[in-house]
Amino acid sequence: MQNVEKLNIGYVRLFSISSSFLEKIGGLDELPGRLVAVKGKIVEYISTVKKDDFVMMRSLVLSLSEIYSLLDPKSRGTLPTTVLSHVSIGISFINSNAGDTFNAEICGEIVQAIFELFLLSSPQKAHDELTRAQYIVSYFVALHDLSTRIATVDCKMIRKLFQENAKSWSASIYGEIVDELVHISFPATDYSQGRYIEALACLITLGGSEHYAFLVKKMSLICCSLVLGLGKITSSKLFLKILHMFESVLKEQPSLVSPLVFEQMSILLIVSTSRSGPSFIDEYDIDEVYLSLCSVTSTVLLSFSKFLRGHHNLVIRLLQNLLYPLCVPRLIGSNRRIEKSIQNHWKRAAWLSRTSACSASCALAYSRLISNFCEPPARSWKDSRKRILADSHGTSSFSLSSAAGVSRRALSKHAPYLLVEYCYANLNYNFDPDTRQALTQGIYTLFDSLGQNELKIANAALDEAARAIFKTAYGDYLKFGKWHEI
Repeated sequence: MQNVEKLNIGYVRLFSISSSFLEKIGGLDELPGRLVAVKGKIVEYISTVKKDDFVMMRSLVLSLSEIYSLLDPKSRGTLPTTVLSHVSIGISFINSNAGDTFNAEICGEIVQAIFELFLLSSPQKAHDELTRAQYIVSYFVALHDLSTRIATVDCKMIRKLFQENAKSWSASIYGEIVDELVHISFPATDYSQGRYIEALACLITLGGSEHYAFLVKKMSLICCSLVLGLGKITSSKLFLKILHMFESVLKEQPSLVSPLVFEQMSILLIVSTSRSGPSFIDEYDIDEVYLSLCSVTSTVLLSFSKFLRGHHNLVIRLLQNLLYPLCVPRLIGSNRRIEKSIQNHWKRAAWLSRTSACSASCALAYSRLISNFCEPPARSWKDSRKRILADSHGTSSFSLSSAAGVSRRALSKHAPYLLVEYCYANLNYNFDPDTRQALTQGIYTLFDSLGQNELKIANAALDEAARAIFKTAYGDYLKFGKWHEI
C-alpha cells in the first residue's frame, strides 16, 4: 500500500477513535476543521488516481466515509463530481469484466460507499429536491441490480439507506416519485421495467400516515394495471418481483389493503394462475413460481380473513386454479396425448407446459392453503380477552365459538365446489404418488369443514365417473382422516 494511502486512512481513523482521546491531542473544537482539511486532500488526491487502480480508490472512498460520518451536515458540503464519476467507472467495469471477480467485488464496494456518501452530502445548488430524489432512485436501482451479481453489495443495507433518506422527502416529492415509478413500471411487460419495482416497494412500505390515502389509491391503480397487462408479461423474474412487492405490502403495510384492493389482489392471483396469465420465455423454475403464488395467497388468507365474507367465491376460484399445476397430463400409448386431455389444458396456468407439473413440495404448500382457508386463524389474544370480559359482564353475547360458527357457515356454501374440482382433476389428469400423498391432509381438512348437506351438494354436482372418485376419497377420509371418539 502506498504511503499516501496509509497517511489518509490513518489520519482519518485517528479522529474517529473516541472523544476522550481527541481531547488529549488537541480538543474537540479543532476536530471539524482538521477533518474538512483531510477531506479536501483526499478529494484532491482522488482526481489523480488511475481509473483502474480500484484498491487505492476503495481505500480513499472508505476514508471519506469515515470523515462524513463524523462531520455535521453543514460541514460535509456537496460530493465532488470527481468522486461521483467513479460510479459509472465501477459499473462499466463490472458489466464488461464479469470474469474478473476480485476487481468486480472491489468496484461493488466503491459504488456502494459512494452511494452512502451521496446520501450524507449536501445537494448540489443546481439541483432541486426532485432532481436529487430522482438521482437517488436511479442509483438505488443500479445498486440493487448489482447486488444480484456482486457479493460485496449489501442489498439490505442499501434498502435501509434508501428508505431512511426517503423519509426526509416532502410529501409532494414523495408523491411525484411514486407516480413516476408507477408510470414506468406498470403495465409491466419486460424485465427492464421491473428494475424499478423494488424501489417502488421500498417507498410503499415506508409508512407514514400523511401518505395513507394517496398510497391506497395507488395500490388500486397498480392492481388494475397488472390485471390488464398480465398476459403480456414474458419474464419470470419480473413476475416474481411483482409478487414479492405485493407480499411486502401485505406484511409491512396491511392498512393499505382496503376491501377494494383485496378484491383486486384476489383477481390478480386468479388471472396469474389461469390461461390468461403470464407466459414466460426465459428459463424459470415452475416450483419457484408456484410457491411464490402460494406464499402471497397464504398471507392474504391469514392476515385479511376479515375481508373473506362475501369473497369466498374468489378464494375458491383461486384454489381451484392452483390445483391444476400439481396435475400430470395423461398419455395414451407411448407417443400421443389424449385429445380430451389437451382440451382440458386450458385449465392450467399459461406458464405451464403441457407436460410439466409441480413437485410434492408444492402440494404440501397447497394443503397448507386449504387448512388456512378451512380453519381461519383465531383472533388475537387481546381481542379475545376483551370480548370474553365483555361477555362476563353481560355487555355482549359474542363468543369465540359463535365467531367460528359464522365463519364455517359462510365457508360451507362454497367449499363443496373445491371438492368437485378435485374429483374432476383426478378424472382428467394424473397425480404423482408423492404429490397425491402430500394433498391428502388438505383434502381431509376440506372434508372436515363440510356437513352432510354440503357433501350431498358436492355429490349431486358430479357425473357418474367423478362420483366414483368422490366415493373413494370420502371412504379414505372416514377410514384414515376423520377423528373418532373412543
